Amino acid sequence: MAPVTTLGADAHTTLMLHAYKHPTVAVNGVLLGSEVDGGVHITKAVALFHGLTGLLPLLEVAMLQIDEYCAATNMTIVGYYHANERQSDGELGHVARKIGERLQSRFNPAVVVLVNNAMKPTADKLALTVYSLVGSVWTPTSAVKLEGAEQSLQALAKQLASGAQHALNDFDSHLDDAARPWLDQKLALV
Repeated sequence: MAPVTTLGADAHTTLMLHAYKHPTVAVNGVLLGSEVDGGVHITKAVALFHGLTGLLPLLEVAMLQIDEYCAATNMTIVGYYHANERQSDGELGHVARKIGERLQSRFNPAVVVLVNNAMKPTADKLALTVYSLVGSVWTPTSAVKLEGAEQSLQALAKQLASGAQHALNDFDSHLDDAARPWLDQKLALV
């Protein structure tokens, strides 16, 4: 049996809100959680950038702050998420693969989640593809579970209907206005 990637409701809602907030540009972030039975349990998504997602110096600054946050909260960086700029683009791009490889060197088995921002998620088919590194190739895995899928998706629909995506801050937004929280923001997610 293949190791399962379990996505917590809060993490799923955050990464989807990030993609919905910026539907015409690429977005990315990191995934926090732990290893469980050889798989990955993702409990939190931290939104990083919208638009220019491959700026290495800014990514390094953000990662330093995330490392400090993880140390203080007993979490681990377990993966990376990315939504492409074009809705028709379902490819895991170079930047996403490289960041995933870097995270893999820190946490094995790190995952990369590609958000399908052209699709509406259902309990049977999430609007994302989870990749794991097999040898040197990022390979899609079908062993993905959303905790409390029906309730999580209903909560996401309510969040979108209320415009909650506009309250979500990423590191990019924090750079524009340092008063905007991005690491531990308090959104009523689920």
